[in-house]
Amino acid sequence: MDATGSPADIIDTPPVLIAGAGPVGLTTALALHARGIAVQMVDAKPREALGHDPRAVALAHGSRLILERLGVWKDIGATPIRHIRVSQQDGFGQTRIEAADHGVDALGYVVRLGPLNQVLLQAVEQRGIPLRFHAPLGHVAHGHDTVIAQVGSVELQAALVVYAEGKPAGAGVVSKPYGQTAIVTEAFSAEPHEGLAQERFTTQGPLALLPLEKGYSIVWCMKPERAEMLMALDDAGFLAALSEATGFARRTWRQVAARHAYPLTLVTRGAMAHAREIALGNASQTLHPVAGQGLNLGLRDAFELAESLEGGVNAATLAAYARRRRFDRTAMIALTDRYVSLFSNDIAPLRGARGIGLAALNLLPPLRGLVARRMMFGLR
Repeated sequence: MDATGSPADIIDTPPVLIAGAGPVGLTTALALHARGIAVQMVDAKPREALGHDPRAVALAHGSRLILERLGVWKDIGATPIRHIRVSQQDGFGQTRIEAADHGVDALGYVVRLGPLNQVLLQAVEQRGIPLRFHAPLGHVAHGHDTVIAQVGSVELQAALVVYAEGKPAGAGVVSKPYGQTAIVTEAFSAEPHEGLAQERFTTQGPLALLPLEKGYSIVWCMKPERAEMLMALDDAGFLAALSEATGFARRTWRQVAARHAYPLTLVTRGAMAHAREIALGNASQTLHPVAGQGLNLGLRDAFELAESLEGGVNAATLAAYARRRRFDRTAMIALTDRYVSLFSNDIAPLRGARGIGLAALNLLPPLRGLVARRMMFGLR
């Protein structure tokens, strides 16, 4: 196969067409291929773009199990999260969750998207899964039991189209701006992170410090005007503000990388107009980064789609997949949305209630275990 994606790459019409060669699309292709389902992939970007994404993401323990079953985990460079501390700024109460209490080596892992994409892409190419780059998906029409998709000058026929790139678009899409901006960067402290991740709820939004290699991946959410002010500070000023916000986990910050600011909006797509079109990952929902569930939800979608279609790509298996994923998707969207509403304010009664809740969670191992399982495996 010529990975550059010339029109000669496509000889046979595959039953499943995947648009998007990001981590969710590539995982979907590997999971379908492992069950003997032929796949064709297309992506609008050039091949080299996949390996140059500097962002870091958190993978749950359940996502590791998915990638292990697909035979790619051993090649992914990941920093384990062995301890999680949840607290609120200017308020009492905290919860600490330990991997050792739940019989796992790590509750989750932090990985860079670029290298993750490279590992998944290499696995796709090694398995001979056809993939065309510089090939945006165009008009999609429907036959009796097929989908006819225009990809450049080529017309492809498939039993199913999977959208796995970009944000939700088209009819049935609902947007909810959060009035928050996320500052994303990496920072390095004099103290080792020892596998500790911190989720700190401030009055303007959550602050996440995730262990990444020898430093931290920082995702700091706040009102847009404060984000604009922090982005304008020099490195020393930004690190001083970061130290103040982290409270009892205050560290001696030495260095900060380039900062990037992103407005935050919840975007969800309703049911697709046609049963033979499915959206996964960010193409289905774009979540607030609190609790880091976006990519993990997409990977669960990908793996369970392949399991559902093992009996064939038909109306019954597609309907079974939709039923199977409805609860996890709906519940995770609602959960992250409510976290933002509950914790991103400075209302005194709520601040007290949050503190009581965090303290109670820390004192009740069964409840803490339930939260840990939801973080690792989603809602089923």
